[in-house]
Amino acid sequence: GRPVAPAVAAHLDSCSACQRWKEASHQLRRSTLRPVADPAAVEVHLPAMPRRFVFYRSVRIALAWAAVLLIVWNVVDMFAAGSGPAIHLERHQAAFDVALGMAFLFVAWRPDRAYGMVPFAAAFTFALSISAIIDLANGASTLLRESAHLIELAGLALLWMLGASAGPGRNRSVSG
Repeated sequence: GRPVAPAVAAHLDSCSACQRWKEASHQLRRSTLRPVADPAAVEVHLPAMPRRFVFYRSVRIALAWAAVLLIVWNVVDMFAAGSGPAIHLERHQAAFDVALGMAFLFVAWRPDRAYGMVPFAAAFTFALSISAIIDLANGASTLLRESAHLIELAGLALLWMLGASAGPGRNRSVSG
């Protein structure tokens, strides 16, 4: 081991509690340096991952999946062939969805940013929902076609869950 100051060595010689602590710390250190014969025995001593962390990680993974879906489904429409107002609007909608997907992906990676993204995502999703309802009411679209926007709603819900746990004044012990 390392050299110990004389005062510390003298204390260790006379204090049984410190001697036990020193031996336990050396034993722990030795156990991390050599292979374990029975990995199952180690698992018993390790604490289980907190349920909140598992839930939080699952929300991040689901948000990343929603982001990938938004990006993949819409990037093709950004490069749609043709011209005219309808194609122009389709490209704009696709660009907004790709941007939202990229924002979701960023938040899945950096959940501490979720709190700031919620107002934008909520406003965008609300406006998109109103537009979908109007199109459905006027017969300009079908329920099946508009159901593709459920991914934005799901992403908003996931973003909201992350924002509620990682915003200012909240417990950040599970972020990262």
